[in-house]
Amino acid sequence: MQPSEPRPSQRRKVIAAREDLVNNVSILAKRRGATLYSYVNEILEQAIRAEELGVTLREVLDSYEFLRANRVGGLTPLSIELLNTIAKICGEKNCLDQLERVALDSGKWYGEFIIMRFKPSTRNAKSLSRFIERILRETRWELTEVSVVAEGSQLRIRAVSLVLNNDATKIVARYVEGFINAFGYRMKTCDLRKGIIDLLFEPIHSTQ
Repeated sequence: MQPSEPRPSQRRKVIAAREDLVNNVSILAKRRGATLYSYVNEILEQAIRAEELGVTLREVLDSYEFLRANRVGGLTPLSIELLNTIAKICGEKNCLDQLERVALDSGKWYGEFIIMRFKPSTRNAKSLSRFIERILRETRWELTEVSVVAEGSQLRIRAVSLVLNNDATKIVARYVEGFINAFGYRMKTCDLRKGIIDLLFEPIHSTQ
């Protein structure tokens, strides 16, 4: 009796890859007590899974890295309803300025934490704008749309939220301002409306 041929899904193929990568993957597989074959298959399966979700494996890992950094940094999820309520009460009791100062300081602290954690280059405004946009998209879930664009040496941040009230919009804008301050930029212009944020930042040049 002739042995049955393996099904197409079970057949093996040779895949060309860089030697150093294969060596590293082999080491990782041994640490997990897995074979190189099974470990590579798992990697490929997860890459396909990510693509089916409409993202790349790199994007998934970047999101996880940001999420882990947020947990280490002590960020706590805050519901939109709670944020709007707190901002509204502070506005009615004339203590919104105090809340804005807290938001500004919190944003700056988080920016300094992110810089220490990921060490992004601040010399190129274009690459920095992409990095900041990724961070804001990953952390400010109340913002439906976020755009960070380099305009020469300046950074323009536009954001839209369908859920923030007027006072909460001010709080989020101040947080973003503090966050950008940490990267060596100061706010030049500010245009705020309910759920709409348009901020322009310029680099803080050293006088030394």
